[in-house]
Formats: sequence, structure tokens, C-alpha cells
Amino acid sequence: MSAERLIADGHALEDAGRFGEAQQLYQAAADAAPDSPRPWLNLGNVLHRQGRLDDALSATRRAIALAPDFGPGHYNLGCLLIAAGRPDEAETALRAAWQLAPDLGDAGVRLADVLVARGNADGACEILRTVVGRDASNAGAARNLALLLIERDRIDEAEATLRSRVRAGWASAGEYAMLGEIALRSGRASEADDWYAASLSRDPSLRDAARARVFALSARDDLSPQHVFDAHRAYAATVEGARTATALPPRRRPGRLRIGYVSPDFCSHAVAMFIKPVIEHHDRSRFEIFCYDNGDVHGAVKDVLRTLADHWRPIAALDDAAAAHLIRADGIDVLVDLAGHTSFSRVALFAHRCAPAQVTWLGYPHTTGFGSADYRICDAITDPPDGAPLASERLLRLPSTQWCYAPIHHPDPPDASARADGTPTLGSFNQFWKVSPSCLRAWIDVMCAVPAARLRLVGVPAGRTSTDLLAHFEREGVAPARLVLLPRLDVRRYFATLADTDVALDTWPYSGATTTLDALWAGTPVVTVHGDRSQARSSESILRAAGLAELVASSPREFVELAVGLASDRRLRASLRATIRSRLQASPLMDASHFTRDLEALYLRIT
Repeated sequence: MSAERLIADGHALEDAGRFGEAQQLYQAAADAAPDSPRPWLNLGNVLHRQGRLDDALSATRRAIALAPDFGPGHYNLGCLLIAAGRPDEAETALRAAWQLAPDLGDAGVRLADVLVARGNADGACEILRTVVGRDASNAGAARNLALLLIERDRIDEAEATLRSRVRAGWASAGEYAMLGEIALRSGRASEADDWYAASLSRDPSLRDAARARVFALSARDDLSPQHVFDAHRAYAATVEGARTATALPPRRRPGRLRIGYVSPDFCSHAVAMFIKPVIEHHDRSRFEIFCYDNGDVHGAVKDVLRTLADHWRPIAALDDAAAAHLIRADGIDVLVDLAGHTSFSRVALFAHRCAPAQVTWLGYPHTTGFGSADYRICDAITDPPDGAPLASERLLRLPSTQWCYAPIHHPDPPDASARADGTPTLGSFNQFWKVSPSCLRAWIDVMCAVPAARLRLVGVPAGRTSTDLLAHFEREGVAPARLVLLPRLDVRRYFATLADTDVALDTWPYSGATTTLDALWAGTPVVTVHGDRSQARSSESILRAAGLAELVASSPREFVELAVGLASDRRLRASLRATIRSRLQASPLMDASHFTRDLEALYLRIT
């Protein structure tokens, strides 16, 4: 039998999962064609699929020895070296494949992966641009390039790459969803909804796009709270309807209550900053703490949290069913989701009924829409008891505040006298997608009323978004020179910039939380407006807890008046700056021990 026929028959057996038999045929093909590299390449593949990585490497090196200029051989070797955790050698092999076979786009894609892992994202972008330039239909290269560009805040290039694939008819449902993310980041929330809808029309099962679409609605000031709530309920129904929840028996064992925290953000993220003091102060004589980590970012913050928790469970590689099985096996009494509908959330685990009490808190100050989420932790400001909350969950109100602040940086205390002179500087430090049209309108009114003021905005995407924003202000009579657009800042520069700002302007209908607390810690007053939904009242909750209720406006018009008054009154700003940090320190917001006791009381109440 010819080597070609043996290889073809081996492929059929390999596709059927009969790896041992396929290996025998490939070996026979190598014997029949001793000078051909193909049988050895196939041997390398099937040996790898059997978990025999060293043998796979040996077979692949044999193929390269027979044909040193055969690009696919070097490509296969590079992939095996990635699997072996040898990135230096993998890069060498993949560069050889890329040079020998310029049309082998997959070699470029894998080389870019290696470069990213080795910290050379710029080099990876160049490789991927070349792949897309040679073959614009290469979905993997285009997608990875767009993701890299988005991560590096090169939004315009990412959008152009994806839009070209849409025009050519090559874009996948996932790429339409990426365009939704770009539109949202750029402050075009309505357009984002269109892209997410287009994504779901192509693949209704794309749960991440459906989750992101619901999340994006929370930034819209042109939608009623009822509309946003209904959308959350509709999304949750699609997830819960696809699950068969298993009823749990009542808590059976005596001893400590088992609390499980689920989050993708046990890293350098605001959620980690808020949950760390809680885990530190849990009463270990009464509570046993489990952390279910759905993130793939590692570092010092995660290392600290891992040491604080009693048990650490990585679940990023587990599907919902497997993760739910793990949580149930741990005997969790109260499962607390910390992400809601933010990126990489696992709130859908609730549909599996993982614990007798299932709670959402912290990372998403809004209803999840899930009927299987029993409770949402909040406070009396974000969700007033005398209101009619739009929530699928039963509300558990903490008595003082739902925020437990432990600052990650300790700048020098603000010097009130140093800030009593000079041109007033206003600023916004919230993510740009939170800046709604009505919010922007109010900021423009403030700037027009205080002609000497400057406005500092952090994190506005470069390129088209920044250009359009400056042009919009200019059309409204605010010269572009009065605006200072800054990129995302490292922590030291972030706090220094906060401290150098006279008045921080909040956003709506999605207000700040971490940025509000950080501004107060830096000694900077924050002006907010009373909102018409939970996530629009986070800053109000913080300000009232800190004894700064005078900074809460009742309407956008009063927001403008408050901001103008502060920007125009140096003595008032100096007076506030002299006391803001001390007020924050003396407030329930920074009493981690008392906060944790209140939180534990809620857990005991629902079990």
C-alpha cells in the first residue's frame, strides 16, 4: 500500500479517535516513504493527541531533518513547543515557519500568541497585520489583532479591521459583538446595542454577546428603568430556561457557615479592593471562606487574596455544570456573585442552584434579572425601602453602606492652602462609556458658566472618539484648549491627578463608586445627582455615608449649579478639601470590621 493511502487511512482513524491504530498506519507510511516528512508530521500530531509530548517532538524534529525548508514542519514544532512551555524555542520555530511559508497564516497567528505571552504585544500586532494584509479572510488573525488593539486602546484601528470584515461578509457573530464593545467604549451605547443585536441574530447562542448587550443598556439615559429591567429579565430567562436546576436540601451540618465568593476580578481590580478587607475581617470562628476564581490574570493582588481565603478554587477552565458541581460538593451555604453582568461573569451558575442562598453584590449595582438569584445586597440610598425597586432579587440592605473602602494608595494628605489659588480644574475619572448625552450636556453647561475652568477627562479613547468629543465641546462654545484628555493612568499618577483636580464630576445613569471614593481619599469633592435607578445612586450612597450630602444634587440642573458654585468659590473648595479625607476615614465606609459584622448578620439572616 502506498504511503499516501496509508496516511489517508490514518487520518480517517485519527478523526474517529482511534489514535493507536492511526499511529500504526503513519509508522507504516514512514517505512514506505523513508525520505518523506509527511508521515513523521502525522506521527507527531497523533502522538501529541495521546499525551506523548516528548515523542511527538521527536517525530516532528525527524520530519524537519528530512525537509529543513518545509514550513509546516517548523509550524508543528512551534505548536508542540508552546504546549511544552518552551516559548523561546517556540518563537524560533514559528519564525522559521513564517519565513519559509509566508502564506501559512496560522504560523503568524501562533507566533503572535507567543510574542504576547512574552510581553511583545507591538511585535504581535505587526505580525497579525501582515497576516491580515496577505489574507483578509483569516478570521483568527483579524480577531486576535482586534482584541490586541482594543486592549492597547487603539480603538480606531480595531474598529477599521472589524468593519472591513463586515463589509466583505467574513465577520463572525463574535466579531459583531466586538464592534459592540468598541462602540460602547467610545460612548456610543445606542450603536453598541445595534451591533450586539446583529451578533445575536447570527448566533443566538452567543451568551457573552447577550450578557454584554444587557450590560450596555445600563449606560443608556434614553431608556427607562423599566425597559432596562425588562431586558435583564428577558436575558436571564434565556439562561435559566436552558438549565435544569437541582433542588438543594436544607443546610445539614453544624459548624461554620460556608460563604463562597465568585468573581473574575480577584486581581488588580476595584472588586478585589472592596472584597479584600471583608475577607480579612470575617470571623473565622463562625464563617469559612471559599473564593471561586474565574479570572486568568495573576499577580500580587491575587496572591494576597489566595492567602486570606480558607479555600481557593480556580473555575475559569470549568463549564457551568462542572463549576456548579464543585460548589455543591463544597457544601456552600451562601454563594455570593461579585460580577453581575460584567465581563467574564459566572452569574449563570445561579441557574444550577449551587447553594441554599444565592446572592449578588458589589461588582454590578443593578438587578441581575435572575430568578435564581435569591438576594441582592444594597443599601437604603441606592435602593430606598419606600420605593418600588425593579429587582428580580429580594433586597438585603446593609444598615450604613454597601461599600467597604480600603485605599490601594496612600498619597500625602491634601494641602488645602495649595489648592486655594489658580484656575479651577474640573475632572471626570469614570470610564468613558458612562458619559451619557445628558451628562455631557450638564458638563458643557458648567464649562460655559465658568469660562476660566478647565475640564480634565481620563480614559477617553484616542483617535476618532477624542476628536469628536473636542469638536462637540467646540460647537457648544467650549474651546478645545480648555479640555485635557488623558490616557489611563498608573496608580500613582491617577491619585496625583485626582488630588490636582478641584471638583470631580460624576456620571449618570451609571455613576461612579471606586472613582468617587478615590477622589474623596485624594481630598477632591465629587458632585453627583440623585438618579432614578440603583446604579445611578452609588455616588450618592457614598457621599451621604461620608457626611457629604451637600454634594448631591436633586436634578441635572442643580448638578450644574453645585458644580459651578464649587468651581467659582475657592474658599469653599479649600474648606472641603481640608476635611474630606478625615470625614471619609471616620465614616462607615472605612470601618471594615463593623462593615463585615453587618454583612455577616445578613448572611446569618438568610440561612
